[in-house]
Amino acid sequence: MQETIPLWEAIRQMRKLSSEGKTFSFLHSTFNIHTGTSDGFRAVTKAKLRPSAKEDEVMNADHKLFYYDESLGKARNCWQILILFFNEMQCVN
Repeated sequence: MQETIPLWEAIRQMRKLSSEGKTFSFLHSTFNIHTGTSDGFRAVTKAKLRPSAKEDEVMNADHKLFYYDESLGKARNCWQILILFFNEMQCVN
């Protein structure tokens, strides 16, 4: 049986690992709110969280997870609610 973790606990653990300089893996669905399209799933094998943007700087910033993909060397973001797995545990609401 697949181990599960509440989504908000997963995000809390992501913050803790990142503050310790450690990476984590996660899987999320993609969604572009401007075009209403998805590119499917994105698997991130080595991520660290980066500081969140302010709502007045980035639309819907409070609903996004801002991270750095160390494997690609890119700053990225995703919708928090679309996070499916964290360190091989299924995220549940």
